[in-house]
Amino acid sequence: MGNSDGSSLVQMCIVKVAQNMDVLEKKVSNLPVSLLKDLLPHLNIYYLDRIETAAATKGISTSVIWAAIWRDLDQTWRWRLKSALPDQDWKQRCLERLFHMVLFTQVRRGGSYLSHLSDTSILSMTVKHVRVLSLHTSTKNFCRLASVDLRPILSSLEKGVTSLKLLDVKSLFKHERKYVLFILHRLLDHGSVRDVVLRRNPDSSFLSWLMSGRRGPQLTVSTAPETSHADGHDLDSKCSAELEEPAAKRLALDVEGNPEVLCSEVSSSSSPADRCPEGQIHSLDFEVSKREILSTVSHTLPTWLCLRTLHLHSDWLISEQEMSVLVESLRQLFLNPSCSLTDLRVSYVSGHTHLISMLRACPTLQSLCLEICPPADRNTWRPQPRFTENKELCLEKLTVRSTGPMTVACFLPVLTSAPKLNNLHFTGIHLSQQFFHTLTGSNPSLKVLKLEDINLSDYHQEILQFLKHSVLEELSFRDCRLLDKCAVKKDFLLPFVEALKGISSLRTLMLSQNRLATSAIEMAELFSGGHPSKITKLDLSSNFILPAELLEFAQLLETYRPVQRLMLDLRFNPLDREPEVKGQALRKLILYCNILTDDWDSRSTMADHISVM
Repeated sequence: MGNSDGSSLVQMCIVKVAQNMDVLEKKVSNLPVSLLKDLLPHLNIYYLDRIETAAATKGISTSVIWAAIWRDLDQTWRWRLKSALPDQDWKQRCLERLFHMVLFTQVRRGGSYLSHLSDTSILSMTVKHVRVLSLHTSTKNFCRLASVDLRPILSSLEKGVTSLKLLDVKSLFKHERKYVLFILHRLLDHGSVRDVVLRRNPDSSFLSWLMSGRRGPQLTVSTAPETSHADGHDLDSKCSAELEEPAAKRLALDVEGNPEVLCSEVSSSSSPADRCPEGQIHSLDFEVSKREILSTVSHTLPTWLCLRTLHLHSDWLISEQEMSVLVESLRQLFLNPSCSLTDLRVSYVSGHTHLISMLRACPTLQSLCLEICPPADRNTWRPQPRFTENKELCLEKLTVRSTGPMTVACFLPVLTSAPKLNNLHFTGIHLSQQFFHTLTGSNPSLKVLKLEDINLSDYHQEILQFLKHSVLEELSFRDCRLLDKCAVKKDFLLPFVEALKGISSLRTLMLSQNRLATSAIEMAELFSGGHPSKITKLDLSSNFILPAELLEFAQLLETYRPVQRLMLDLRFNPLDREPEVKGQALRKLILYCNILTDDWDSRSTMADHISVM
């Protein structure tokens, strides 16, 4: 029985129940499982949130509904990774996105998930799910948070937001500067924000305001000169004129800059006598200019004792001169026993010569990431300084990305001096036979090895020998031309697979962009025999795997029956060439794998085809 548009009576009743949830909510939990499942897509987010517990008791997950809402909100999802997230992650993403859209931009109201909900009610519901607050060029309504009407929303943000992203500060300060600073002060000092991302900073005055009073308890920093750092001191004195910023350009502690005055003027709950708390920034990620390195950063960094993570980004090359100033500031910071900095990332650096100087200045640093642009003229390269004999680094993670030709010899002394290293990521660096020997002898605790855009075709025996002695948990060879010089590809792949099976700790193997093609079938042997691999994530994306080859891989997997369920990445392979064979292969694989795939049209590009010609 149905009406003229084909809707059944049951469907009409479900829609009617959804429209009257304010009256029927308590009775909904008595519905049969099948009807409850049909009801969920018709609920708005308020009732979907409230009914989750009752649905869970009946074994019903709302994950699919939150995922559908996310796809409706984020129209770019089709071009990104399609992967399953835990239920709470989908809900978190949806509600955090909705908050930003309602407060700062607009949201389409076509879906039932927003029916009968005002902007205020959406904000009140979603604000408690906001962990990362992102402010960018479209945040014209940001200053509304300072109004009396939205003060409860701001109070909730103070409690929940832990990360603040200011993605266009220059645009942000085109609005009411006083109210912008008031809101930022409430989030940073009265709130829970500990991580800050800063892009397009308009001037050093705002950076000074951000850094002032948020550095943790300040202690005396010893700056006793050391002979080995004479060059840094000399450079610092030569640049003294640049380091001193005119007083007129420093941020004045006026009505806008003084937190107590801001609170007393904008917030009726504070008085001039009230003392505002001082927040602490533990992680700072910002785009830096030459002026900021030579002034604000170099002066403030030695006193920023609560800072744990510092990421300095620039779209220009940080020169030798600027790096020397930065290294000296870091040295002064690490002389203080209360220094908390453990994670440092700098890009883009002109040359590699400051790597060891930086590690000498930061002996307790645990993670270092450098993006290096080597000078085109090799004659301009300066020799690296040397480590003090028997000097051990605390370094646990090292990431180096090079945009030009650079040999691994520059980094071998670091690997030799870092016995605690457990994570290594190199991109675009020319290796040598000594590299894998060094890893085996000096870095026995290495858990993660990622090599990218590196030609490994000449180091097969070194790789196999290294794997026999490794305790890796993750191995990634991305775009490493693994099989380029193999007359018979199995001659390397079979010993390679056997060596991987011998690493009982290995859980992730990533072989993207290695032109495996038909050789991808051999990777199924990882799960064969009496001692199969315990890998749970296998990345075979961008390897020109055709449907027939995937079917053969699936048939072998069906024979070996992996004990652990496998996350299998098959994106950017021309599987659309034979849809029926692809479907047959995927049906077999789905029994043993969670498959990451896409709607990539291989016929629209010849890049992969040309790469294997």
